[in-house]
Amino acid sequence: MFEVIRRRLREWGDRHFISLSASLLTLMILLFFCLPRMVITIPAGHGGALWLRFFGGTVLEFHYGEGTKLIFPWDRIYVYDLRVQQRTTEFDVLTNEGLLINTEATIRFRLLPDSLGAVTAYAGPDFIETLVVPSVGALARQETAKHTAEEIYSTSRRAIEEDIFRNIGPVIDNLIPARLHAGSEIVIQDFWFRSIKLPPNLQASIETKLTQRQLAEQYRFILQREEQEKERKRIEAEGIKAFQDIVTSGITDSYLRWKGIDATLKLADSPNAKMVIIGAAKDGLPLILGPWDNSTAPPGPPKADAPGQTAGRPPLTDGSATASPLPPATPAMPLATNPKISLPANPAR
Repeated sequence: MFEVIRRRLREWGDRHFISLSASLLTLMILLFFCLPRMVITIPAGHGGALWLRFFGGTVLEFHYGEGTKLIFPWDRIYVYDLRVQQRTTEFDVLTNEGLLINTEATIRFRLLPDSLGAVTAYAGPDFIETLVVPSVGALARQETAKHTAEEIYSTSRRAIEEDIFRNIGPVIDNLIPARLHAGSEIVIQDFWFRSIKLPPNLQASIETKLTQRQLAEQYRFILQREEQEKERKRIEAEGIKAFQDIVTSGITDSYLRWKGIDATLKLADSPNAKMVIIGAAKDGLPLILGPWDNSTAPPGPPKADAPGQTAGRPPLTDGSATASPLPPATPAMPLATNPKISLPANPAR
């Protein structure tokens, strides 16, 4: 029985070998071309919107998650990046003065998974260039037209960025018809100006003005510091005056004489050579001459010089009979520490 079936199948194969080979080759070619359209891989952090060729087009209420998906070759899956994205573009904006400036702005956003069908049906995969960038540019021009070039360049830059960020979300949500979505499709997370390019002359003048403003602030701080220094010196002077008023009442002649004797004793104990004259001062305190080094003797009377030369005078070099006398060099004679000590009128007593 089985032998009969096997023989009949072999005979049928021999008769239809060419047609079977052609059919198998055609099927392989179809699989080779259709398999990439049938097996779709959605990477991590992405989502897919399904489009049906024969059953209503874009599916709005459903989206594919990550992984490998199998569909009919005549259908299609549009894959979108659901992670946080960042786009930088340039805009030419006008100030309220009518000045044209160039700005480079950056927007950070992400796409919600439930909105993939609406975005596909209304804007398609190129929604960033057709929805996000034009909306951001229009809102940037609207907000910068309220400010001057100096404010955009310096003082109000962050305020303008916050205004654009606050208004860009509702603007983008209203672009897609309400029949296609039930809420937000694109979540705007941040917006800022990367650079603002002014005309060179205007930029130089603004920078000069800002520099002068900073210098004015610096001088204001300097004046405040000097005022504080003035107050500090006034308080210091008041403290010195109060100290002098307190100390002056306690300084007497007896106290000064005792301090002079104490200083004399300390100087007398020092190893340096000195001359102490007891009772030479007007108030009875000893007079101290010196100190000198051990190799230097106390000053004595001047010695006679060579003939024709006056004692204590330098010799004449020009042969003249007279010359301007120079005073003899005398060693310094420091007094005791008491400020009231002075040389007596007659040091020989």
